[in-house]
Amino acid sequence: MKARMLWSLVVAATAVGVALPSWAADVRDRDEAWNPPRVSPLAEGEVLPTPEELEARGARVGEVLVAVYDIFDLDDPRENNWLFRAANALHIRTRTRTVLDQLTFAQGQPFRAQRLEESERILRNRRYVFDAVVRIARYDPAANVADVEVSVRDVWTLNPGISYSSSGGESSTGFEIEELNLLGLGQKLQVSWDDDVDRQSTEFEWIIPNMLHSRWQLAMSYADLSDGDTTAVDLTHPFYSLDSRHAAGGTFYDDTRVQTRYDRGGPFDALRVDSKLYELRYGWSRGLQKGRALRWIAGLTHNEQSFLPEAGETPPPGIPETQKFVYPWIGFEWIEDAFEKSRNRDQIGRTEDHYLGTTFRGSLGYSGLDGGDEALLFSAAMTAARRYRPQLEWALSAAANGRMESGRLVDTVLRAEARHYWHIDRGQVFFASAIGAVAEELDPDRQILLGSEEGLRGYPLRYQAGTASALLTLEHRVYTDWYPFRLFNVGAAAFVDSGRTWGPTPSGEPPLGWLSNVGVGLRLGNSRSGLHSMVHIDFTYTLDEVPGEDRFQLTVETKQSF
Repeated sequence: MKARMLWSLVVAATAVGVALPSWAADVRDRDEAWNPPRVSPLAEGEVLPTPEELEARGARVGEVLVAVYDIFDLDDPRENNWLFRAANALHIRTRTRTVLDQLTFAQGQPFRAQRLEESERILRNRRYVFDAVVRIARYDPAANVADVEVSVRDVWTLNPGISYSSSGGESSTGFEIEELNLLGLGQKLQVSWDDDVDRQSTEFEWIIPNMLHSRWQLAMSYADLSDGDTTAVDLTHPFYSLDSRHAAGGTFYDDTRVQTRYDRGGPFDALRVDSKLYELRYGWSRGLQKGRALRWIAGLTHNEQSFLPEAGETPPPGIPETQKFVYPWIGFEWIEDAFEKSRNRDQIGRTEDHYLGTTFRGSLGYSGLDGGDEALLFSAAMTAARRYRPQLEWALSAAANGRMESGRLVDTVLRAEARHYWHIDRGQVFFASAIGAVAEELDPDRQILLGSEEGLRGYPLRYQAGTASALLTLEHRVYTDWYPFRLFNVGAAAFVDSGRTWGPTPSGEPPLGWLSNVGVGLRLGNSRSGLHSMVHIDFTYTLDEVPGEDRFQLTVETKQSF
C-alpha cells in the first residue's frame, strides 16, 4: 500500500511540475519532423516517384546534392539574436565531402531505396549532426536517372567545460575540451581530466573516421591515471552498411590500473591489473539478401592479464599471477533490416532510429597456442524487438560470454533484459524493464554489482554485490513542448526501481534481499550540441533504510537516454 500511494503522489507531482513553468518559456513546434527546404525546388504540381518505384524501374543515381544547415535557423525570428548569430559564425560547418563519405550510395550506381534510408540513419547517428533528410531531388524519365538531395543540420561540436555529477552518495568532477567535428571533417579530438570514485585521469583521444575518404577508421587514445595508464589504438574497416561485403581491423590495448572490488557501497579489497590485448580480424558477407545479412568474422587474439597485490590494499583471496590466452576464433552475425523512425521514446524532441528486428551474434575460439592457457572462449548475443500494436512494443536482449576450462565454466556472465514501451500519446510513455545477470567463477577484476550506477537510483553506488542480480523498473515518462531559450528539451519522469543480488559477497555478508525506491525526476535534453546527453535530476525516496544514509536523495548526472 505504501508503494502504491507514493506512486500516485510522484505521478501527480510530475504533472504539476511540468505544467507550471510552460507558460513562460519557448515552446517546440508541434510539427515534430525536421523538414528542410528542398535543395532543388519542385515545379508547381510536380510529383516525384517514390524510391521504391524508382528501384522497380531500374533507375540509376544521378547527381548527389548536399545541403548543410547551421545550428540555428536565422530565418526564424525566435533564433535570430546576437548569441545564436555568433554561434553560427564561430561554428565550422560540416564539409560536403564529409557528408558524402557517410553515404552508402554514389552517383552512377543502381538506385536502391534501402540505401537512402540507411544513409539517413548513418548520418543521424553522427554526433555532429542533429538530423538528416535524404530524398529524391529530380527525376529524368528519359535517362531513367534520379538526383538525390542530402540535407543535414549541424550542432555545436566544441565542448569545453566543467562537468559535475552526484549519484549514489558519490560525486565526480571533470574538465574537458572536446571537438567532435574537427575542421568539419567529422573527426573527434578530446583532452579531458576526471576525478571520480575510482581514480583521477587525464586522457587524450583522437578518432579519424573515413580516413582519406575511405571506409577505414582510426581511433587512438592515451590516459594517464592516478593508478596506472592506458594506451589504445584501433584501425578498422567495419561492415559499414548492411550490404557491405568485407571488414577488417586490428586492435592494440595496454592498460594498468588498480581494480577495486565493492560491497555495501564501499571498497572491500583491491589488486593491480595489467591487461594487454592484441587482435587481428577479417570479415566477409554476401551482403543484404531478402532483408537480412549474414556475416562471418575470423580473427586471432592475444589476451594477457597479470594480477598483483597493491601496496596498502587487501588483495582478493586466491588471485592467479597471470592469465594468457592466445587463440584463433570464428564468429558470425545475422541481422534483419528492420528500423523505424520515432520521436519521444528514449530522447526528447529528436528523431530516433530504433530497431524492430532480430539479430544473432556469436564467436568461438580455442586457446592453447604460444604457451597460452588452454581454454574454449565463447560469446553469444541476441536482440529482438517488435511493435505488436500501434502504441505497444517490446524488446528482448540476452548475451553470454566467458570460457570453459577443464570442463567447467569460468569468468562467465549471462545477462538478459526485457523492455516494454506503451506510447500513451505523443507526450507520454509508460516504460517497464527487467534486467537479470548470473555469473560463474568471475576473474578477480570483475563483479556483479547493483546500486545507483546500475539503475537502483536511490541507493549508494555499487551497494550490493553477488553472483547474480535482478532489477525491475517502472517509469512514467512525460515529454513536454517546453523549449527554454530554444536550447533544451524538457521532460520528466516518475519511477519505481526494485532490485537485489544473490550469492556470496566479497565480505561474506548475506545478501540484502529486495531493495526498492520511488522518485520523480526532471530531464533536460540537449538539442544544439553534439554531446547527445541528457541531464537527469532525480529526487528519490528509498523504501528500505540504508545505514548512514538519508532516505531522501537528490542525484544529478548525465546519461545518454531518458
